[in-house]
Amino acid sequence: MSKLDERETRRRKSFVQSVIDQEVKNEPTQEKTEEVLKLKQRAYYLTDDLLKAITIKTAESELDKSGVVREALKLYLADILKNI
Repeated sequence: MSKLDERETRRRKSFVQSVIDQEVKNEPTQEKTEEVLKLKQRAYYLTDDLLKAITIKTAESELDKSGVVREALKLYLADILKNI
């Protein structure tokens, strides 16, 4: 096996390739696009530890960073959200 073939084989098994494959599978659907239209952009200050945790959770799940934060807030604020 040539060096080029070896490198290509390693790339196909890499984390980056798995992310690329995941993005292709998760192309936006009409339903997802409509949900995005309802979102409002805000800016908040977070600690380095929170940012690292969000990044790790993003790598472990199918969500982007905003999705991870939204899900965490939904869990944290569930008691309030059920009354809105």
